[in-house]
This record gives sequence, C-alpha cells and structure tokens, in this order.
Amino acid sequence: MLELQNINYVKKNKEILNKITAGVERGESICLFGPNGAGKSTLLKIMASLIKPTSGKCEISLSTPKTVGYIPQQIALFPNMSVKDHLKYYQKLTKQKDQAFINEMSSALDLNSIMNKKVEELSGGMARKLNLAVGVIHRPEMIFLDEAFVGVDLAFKHDMLTWLNKLNNQGVTIVFVSHDWHVIYNLAKTMWVLQDGKLMDQFLIKDISKREMDYQSEDSALKKMFALRKFDYEKNGN
Repeated sequence: MLELQNINYVKKNKEILNKITAGVERGESICLFGPNGAGKSTLLKIMASLIKPTSGKCEISLSTPKTVGYIPQQIALFPNMSVKDHLKYYQKLTKQKDQAFINEMSSALDLNSIMNKKVEELSGGMARKLNLAVGVIHRPEMIFLDEAFVGVDLAFKHDMLTWLNKLNNQGVTIVFVSHDWHVIYNLAKTMWVLQDGKLMDQFLIKDISKREMDYQSEDSALKKMFALRKFDYEKNGN
C-alpha cells in the first residue's frame, strides 16, 4: 500500500532522515517509536504526502484519491466554532455524503453531548476527540496520527482507541507516533523503532519483550523508553 525507498530528508544542512526503506501493508497499524529528534514526525509527514523527501521515493497506492487522513499534535480547530458546525464544515469541505458514518463516529467518540459547545469551551480531551473526528470525517483509507493522544485521560483515550480500532478492523491502515504505552499496546500491531534519523528495527508488538533486549546493553534514550514500558504497563499485570 505504501513503499518507502531510501528516504533522506535534510533541513538547514541537518540530516533528519537517513536511508529509510520500509513498506506498509493495507490494514496495518504501525507505531513510529523513538526518542525526541529521531525523525518520527518528519517521516510521518512524508508518508502522508505533506512534505517531500530530499531524496528517495514514497509511493502510496489508494483505491480512490484524497483518502488520507492526518491528525496533527496541534489542535487544528476554530475556537469560536461549535462542535456541530465543525462537523458540518468538514463534511461539506470533504464532500462526505455518508451521514450514517458521521453519526456513528459522533456516537463512538461521545460528541453528541457537546455538539453545541464551542471549541474554546471544551476540555483538552474533548478537543482532541473532535480533532480526530474532523481528521477522519471523509472516511480515509489511511490515517496518520502525530501524538494525537497528548493530554487525553483514560476515558477519552478509550473512546478514541475504540473508534480507531473499529476502523482498523474494517481495513483502514493506521500509522501513528506515540510514546504512550497504553496507546501503543491498544492500537499498534507493529512497531518501527527510529533513532538519529535511522530505522533501527521493525517487529510485531507481540514480540516486543524479545526485541527490546537489543537495547538493554546500550546507554541510550531508547533503553530508558523501553524501561518505562515495564514500569508503566507491566506493573499493572499487563
């Protein structure tokens, strides 16, 4: 569905990505994982066709055009506009005629109770859910999320993860950046590990206990990040 071939990206004479080669199959759910400055967000934007690589190729194959959804870390909403008006605006903008899909999404994300509220009146978690809704309102085949769960409590994460997993189970491909182990375990099937602009590793989430051992012998940010997995997640019996 998507092929990356020797992707390099240089900005202001600084190398951000170095010879990234990988592929994404239809229906996958991939977490781009790594320390700050690893190149995750840049790679995500290249995959979403928002920026072009300095060299290399990114080829994406979709059944219909304009079926990519991108949800940024920043809240991309209008403060003085209501939730309902946001949905209507983006429905018209994307020419989405499947009202049943929008109704289902609004229910799954629990937006119905806040339809008449303006964005400036919403909590951070509510705004994140609306940010997700407008990003996928056109029912994309492939969804890219860049730290889309920052500041979201567990109840709101549950709504967002449930909806995204439903879409993924219907064949929608998901690629996301996150450091949140709760999100990773409940959404990703595969992890790509990036460090210093390089793709260090790719593996199934179910194999993470074996693969993280490769990072235990080095004194690096990745070692600390994988150590947090045990502290934050395994202590709860997961």
